[in-house]
Amino acid sequence: MKVRYDKLWRRMKDNQMKKSELAKAAGISPYTMTKLNNDRPVNMEVMMNLCKVFHCDIGDLMEITEED
Repeated sequence: MKVRYDKLWRRMKDNQMKKSELAKAAGISPYTMTKLNNDRPVNMEVMMNLCKVFHCDIGDLMEITEED
């Protein structure tokens, strides 16, 4: 299984938000931002914080796909 955060990046762009602004708003560390940038799994608390920032559900920010 592979995690993809394309929906997060689209939502961020639609809100004209920079990655540094997102990290600050959601209380995300630079290490966690690197994980998000590289489509690596993050913990549920991070996803809940991101959902609070965008007032949405987890599925609106990420998707899980089968690995090839």
